Amino acid sequence: MFRLTFSLCLIQLTLLALANLSANQVARPEQPRRPNGVPEASLPCTSEEQAWWTELRTASEDVKYPRRPGEKQRKKFLTVLRNGAEKSLAPPIPDARSVILWKTEPQYTNAARDREINGTVTLQVELLANGGVGKIEVIQGLPEGLNDAAAEAARKTIFLPAVKNRQFVSSSVRLVMTFNIY
Repeated sequence: MFRLTFSLCLIQLTLLALANLSANQVARPEQPRRPNGVPEASLPCTSEEQAWWTELRTASEDVKYPRRPGEKQRKKFLTVLRNGAEKSLAPPIPDARSVILWKTEPQYTNAARDREINGTVTLQVELLANGGVGKIEVIQGLPEGLNDAAAEAARKTIFLPAVKNRQFVSSSVRLVMTFNIY
């Protein structure tokens, strides 16, 4: 009798879980994936804009895939990005948020390491239209110089600026820098 009751309960729970799963799938249509790099050109553009965008995508791949992009890769990406702006070339993509291509990990300070401080620093970071990092505000911080270390790492972020009306625009993002001593 116990086995029968247990089996019926198990079947009911399974059916409820399946019904809930189906309801969630219907209620939540699949969201498009955020790009993890410079997207392909999807709007009509001139041949010059297409060539620039292709060069920018290639430079972004060099930033994304090495374990640690060097200053050479970073400068090349920023040079290609800024050359397009100087020539008034329009990004051939619809409106989009900024895309972070590389985020440098922050370095511990000696004082924080000695005190074995763990935690996160949350920053509000302005990503400028020219590919540079602007104002950085500490939202949640840690002692012993870790806020400054996080801000220094944030300044090295490599990203594709946000796009609005086929123009690069400045935007603001929240970055979380984690400090863990193992």
